[in-house]
Amino acid sequence: MGKLLLKNGYLIDKSERLVRYKADVLVEDGYIRKIAEGIEDKDAEVVDCTGLYVAPGFIDIHTHIFKRSKSLGVDADRVGVESGVTTVCDAGTAGPETLQEFIDTVIKPSRTRVFSGMHFSKRGLEITPEADDESKYDFDLAERVYEENKKYICAIKARASNTTVGELGIKPIQQAEAFARKIGLPLYVHIGRALPYIEEVLDTLGEGDMITHTFHGKESNWILKDGRVKQEALRARARGVLFDVGHGEASFSFKTAKIAFPQGFLPDTVSTDLHARNIDGPVYSLTLTMDKMMALGITLEDVVEMVTARPAQYFKFSVPIGKIKEGYCGDFTIFEVENGEYEYLDSDKNELKGTTRIVVHYAIVNGKVELKK
Repeated sequence: MGKLLLKNGYLIDKSERLVRYKADVLVEDGYIRKIAEGIEDKDAEVVDCTGLYVAPGFIDIHTHIFKRSKSLGVDADRVGVESGVTTVCDAGTAGPETLQEFIDTVIKPSRTRVFSGMHFSKRGLEITPEADDESKYDFDLAERVYEENKKYICAIKARASNTTVGELGIKPIQQAEAFARKIGLPLYVHIGRALPYIEEVLDTLGEGDMITHTFHGKESNWILKDGRVKQEALRARARGVLFDVGHGEASFSFKTAKIAFPQGFLPDTVSTDLHARNIDGPVYSLTLTMDKMMALGITLEDVVEMVTARPAQYFKFSVPIGKIKEGYCGDFTIFEVENGEYEYLDSDKNELKGTTRIVVHYAIVNGKVELKK
């Protein structure tokens, strides 16, 4: 693979205590070999990062990039390296019966690093509702497929809403959680309208499991009438349940965030839920979603950690990503922060003004420059 030398950038990786720390990074054969000031290597390809931030490659844990689902699937590299994101996870579009096709048609040919948050339902989101009948899922099959494809699968996906589980209510989510626990993966759960009730979902999940669409504006959300975060959500967080943004076309509200964030109820991770119906608005990209988080008061260092070290800590990736650390994969997102006046829309068309935005210059995967602007 050769060598790549990133020169004169400001490293930003809060998990490694690199907070706008000026240094060089040498990548050899796809892995980080050295981090120091003033590295010289005449055999390395040099990327001049003067005036730019060098972060671990951004990770989007919630996308839909399997085109078997025609209403959802978008190109992996469009939401990935072409947008400055080096790793993307497909959130349940593929299930055990369709995972091999996803591996062959998306994971292997993509320039972006791709993983599957495999749905527990046999055919994933190809047929919906996908969990309203027990004949639609087979946990023995799901376990066999997982054992054969561990390196590609980082989580198990489930959707907890009345449009997906029907009269079965909380039962499929309980079964999916038990299965995920058995094979040692986190359960990644979409929440929507009851049934099941959000309180039931929260009580089902354990340490390391994750809710997505946390800050939606629907009736069954986290905020009580008195403007306080529900006790069930606080108890779930205290026992290790995690909370993700998962913006989506109908699942992120500035109004909800403005109530939760000041109470200290911040997201653990930031993701997009990018798919065919929202990639041209209101979501567009992971970096724009990060811009919205900064407009809501989250610092640059924290929002970068929410798309790098944290998802890498919580999901079961088969390679070391998410940090600027010797021995980790040479994945980087290199960007600048522009100042100005910007207007953003949430999923409910509420407006928010911001003063900063992330502009990506390079996306690097395994030491290979996949995007240069």
